[in-house]
Amino acid sequence: MRRCRGLAVTSALLVAVLPAALLPVAAQAASPPSRPSLPSRPEADQPRSAALNFDELDCEGPEEDRLPSTDSGQGAVHEPGTAAFVPAPLPTGLPPAVVKWPRNLPDLDDAKRMLAELDVGTFDSKGFQRTAFGGKSCWVLHGAEKCSTRELALKALSDIPATLKDGCKVVGGRWRSAYDDLTVTNPLRVDIDHIVPLRAAWGSGARDWPEYKRRAFANDLSGSPQLIAVSTWSNRDKGDKGPDKWLPKGYECTYSRAWIGVKDYYGLRVTAGEQNKLQQILGHCHS
Repeated sequence: MRRCRGLAVTSALLVAVLPAALLPVAAQAASPPSRPSLPSRPEADQPRSAALNFDELDCEGPEEDRLPSTDSGQGAVHEPGTAAFVPAPLPTGLPPAVVKWPRNLPDLDDAKRMLAELDVGTFDSKGFQRTAFGGKSCWVLHGAEKCSTRELALKALSDIPATLKDGCKVVGGRWRSAYDDLTVTNPLRVDIDHIVPLRAAWGSGARDWPEYKRRAFANDLSGSPQLIAVSTWSNRDKGDKGPDKWLPKGYECTYSRAWIGVKDYYGLRVTAGEQNKLQQILGHCHS
């Protein structure tokens, strides 16, 4: 199966990598943005994870889009002395929000077959650095308008037509987070998560890839089911953990199929514990 996808993988790499070559020199020289404070959950009865094991925070939008530490709701974002960010209003009479999963999600039978074909080996994330997946900027820019991967994913994964500013910037939409079943209407409260985190990929084979392939992996909008829109809180809870240590409650089957689909597409290995856990999950799935 992976050999048959060679051409598709090559095409996906070119789509993700070529726009990056067009980045202005000044943008490449810019220093990476500082890490923001973590926002609090809107529901008081949902505890935050004590282990904030998260290495992909720098992928989450430009500096001016970062949440101020005083933000505590899904709506307006306000910090003393600054203007509030108010998401575009939603149309009335909308149907209930639904989760939009990435493209190319394998069905249950394909996922079982793919899992059986994956190489089983050790996991070693020594030497991991996020910059190995694209330099100082995690997301690449696409097309003449230079829309980032994040903006394109926000637009594609909103379950209603997203509201745009200046052709690229997503200022409104609606996203149903599969990680915590929360509906989010403020794009600043949405993370574009890598189903298989960068560290997890590095430790299971990506350390041996050329940089252009790692950049394509981090910006995969169409080849594999790699990018998904989720709430910031749930993404911090997941961190860079694998399915043997973390799963989204209620979406275990679909998430496992996506994880396997990404690993199969890129030829990443699994550990014995990871494989056993995924086999157990798929054994209880009906679709």
